Amino acid sequence: MPQVVKCCRTGDVAAISLRMFAVRTFGLLLWSVYGFALGSLPVLIFSALGLVLSSVILVLKVRGSHTQITSESCRQHQPDQKNSGAAEPVAG
Repeated sequence: MPQVVKCCRTGDVAAISLRMFAVRTFGLLLWSVYGFALGSLPVLIFSALGLVLSSVILVLKVRGSHTQITSESCRQHQPDQKNSGAAEPVAG
């Protein structure tokens, strides 16, 4: 829960492993299905709660990595500010 709150507030997901949260989310999905099939309300409730929280982090990570790739490619395509043709003041 604290990790979800921190990721939502700061938007910083750089330290989170995409692969780990994808596997965790899939595992919690399987536990939720198992709890439903078994008819066990505690297993279903806590697995579904973990699934929702992990899914939020996974979505933030996917959006964050997409935004990071986009911003890096934009930085590579921007011309250098010093070579813009403007004359620099000369100290005299």
